[in-house]
Amino acid sequence: MALRTRIGISVLALLGLFAGGVVWYVCSPRPLNVLLITLDTTRADRLGCYGYSLAKTPVLDRLAQQGVLFERAYAPVPLTLPSHASMLTGLYPPEHGLRNNGQAALPQGLLTLATELQAAGYETGAFVAAFVLDHKFGLQRGFKTYSDDLSVADPSLHGHHQYREGSFVIDAAIRWLRPRTRKPFLCWVHLFDPHYPYLTHEDRFETQFKDRPYDAELAYVDEEIGRLISMLRESGALENTLIVVVGDHGESLGEHGELSHSMTVYDATLRVPLLMVSPGESRPGQRVAEPVSLVDLTPTVLDRLGLRPLPQVSGRSLRATLRGEPLSPLPCYAETDEPYQAGHWSPLRALITQQWKYIRSPRAELYDLLADPHELKNLATESPDQLQKLEGELKTWEDRMNQRLADNVALTEQERRALSGLGYASYRQTTGEKERPLRDVKDMLPYYYKLNDAAAMMDAGIYDTAEPLLREAVAADEDYFAAYGELGRCLLKQKKYPEAVQSLRRAMQLDPGAEGVQSMLGATLLLKGDYAAAVEALELAIRLNPDLYQNHYNLGMALEKLGKPDAAIKHYEDCLQLAPDAVQPRQRLEFLRKR
Repeated sequence: MALRTRIGISVLALLGLFAGGVVWYVCSPRPLNVLLITLDTTRADRLGCYGYSLAKTPVLDRLAQQGVLFERAYAPVPLTLPSHASMLTGLYPPEHGLRNNGQAALPQGLLTLATELQAAGYETGAFVAAFVLDHKFGLQRGFKTYSDDLSVADPSLHGHHQYREGSFVIDAAIRWLRPRTRKPFLCWVHLFDPHYPYLTHEDRFETQFKDRPYDAELAYVDEEIGRLISMLRESGALENTLIVVVGDHGESLGEHGELSHSMTVYDATLRVPLLMVSPGESRPGQRVAEPVSLVDLTPTVLDRLGLRPLPQVSGRSLRATLRGEPLSPLPCYAETDEPYQAGHWSPLRALITQQWKYIRSPRAELYDLLADPHELKNLATESPDQLQKLEGELKTWEDRMNQRLADNVALTEQERRALSGLGYASYRQTTGEKERPLRDVKDMLPYYYKLNDAAAMMDAGIYDTAEPLLREAVAADEDYFAAYGELGRCLLKQKKYPEAVQSLRRAMQLDPGAEGVQSMLGATLLLKGDYAAAVEALELAIRLNPDLYQNHYNLGMALEKLGKPDAAIKHYEDCLQLAPDAVQPRQRLEFLRKR
């Protein structure tokens, strides 16, 4: 398919010179390839080119010297899926509908960088490292090849942390690229390694990063990017390839009380590296000080390729900066709904300007980023006029956005459990929640981490130590549904059935869609010997999730205890339909059929 460009489609110029009748054929320049490398969970200030002296990132540092470095690039959300959706669509999360990981898919019909380049005749391939970017979430659109195979992932990792290491991703990308280096291509490579849990990679770096595992991960991905760049150089494609390297979000590393990301919108989780090397256009070593957003990525790439812009996007082209021209300041929007997902605490919205960051929360925050780049002094009470001005600008931004709902996504039971983290936040709108002011995540983060610590203890079988932490969490917030659910699990494992039932019922009252909690409640009532209540609870659990075979087995057991063998047989049969190799329901069926 012919390439659509603003400069023309293979222009033929006929110059009839009187003397010789010479004909000149003037062809359009060879179209640029695009290599997009997204670095998961990567802070800008931990790379050498951003001033971190302990970094070992020579490949990225060299790219920064060859092209343009954006000093203040901001993710619109500190979560992988919605941030990548913003990069590829030029839209903020409210506009493309993806506000969190694993809950929905990109709406049908939305154009992306890949759909546009594919339509323009580009070969398109994506190589992603983690399930959070699985094709079912919609970002595969426009990619003829979408490599998301996790068969080599470490099975010991928790589901939503499962990924394939960067070496496997780079190998797959190289295999795809080798026969395509003479055709225009879009190659997207996603590297998940800087995400927790961090590895020190002693096989490569020995003990160099013994006490700095996060830095080790960045050194590792730098080496892997070097392999990819070398392959392109050897093939001759590098000199005609637009390179974009960008982080999807940052990592708090303990700053502001947050260990990782997703719960806050400080620069530690939002400010990311953004490097662009544009052959024939970018000025080597150029640095851009103005704030830019990741929604600007697709408009910039399309502009550089001479392709039409996507309609009605919030992002803008940064192409002028590649040539060293000034950029007019424009605020950047950011958000996270994760506090509400985790504990029904207040979500956060933020607006970032050249000087200020305003965070809308129950206790509003205002930071002078030029004087206080680490956001240590909240000026909200000292500068109320500035705060109100930025609140007005934020409302204007929100009113201007054309909000969309994301598409539903079908998840297997294993995928659903993997992506739900602790498994207690439902994916449905919570009902029955009493009217109350939402708590500030700043106050609740310590208890969020107590809950995480307690969950890890329970996974290790240490229930008596976990219980006091969970009781602290529910005491801090009587409506903390996830803490009640985990406390119920802890009490169940200690065979404290009456207390477990009470805690699990409270969790369901607060979050009626929490199918995992409802299943646990049914099992607890069965063990407690309250068979009629167990039947009622398990029937509801099956309505919430008909594919969990254990609920059918437990319901069969409860019905047997109530003297209803025929009804029990049906549920044992349903159980075997879902889990044909399950031994216990087959044994119960054989027993009942021999009556």
